[in-house]
Amino acid sequence: MPRRRVVRTVDGIVDVLGGNKAAAALLCVVPSMMTYWRRAGRFPARSMERIQAELARKGATASRELFDFDPPKIYQDTNKRA
Repeated sequence: MPRRRVVRTVDGIVDVLGGNKAAAALLCVVPSMMTYWRRAGRFPARSMERIQAELARKGATASRELFDFDPPKIYQDTNKRA
């Protein structure tokens, strides 16, 4: 079985997926979200399964670290007790 290429950046993932437009179509979002996620350096956790499946089809994989599993900051702050 051939080894899969490990993609180590969000930019790399988007490039393997075919660019902003193709990646956005895969994730059912507008292309500007790709620009946002490229700047953030992470994809939302909910996108991991779909992205990993498509990367596997293309002979690649990506680190789990490129997906954000932490709740958004707004929820973290409101759950603190005084």
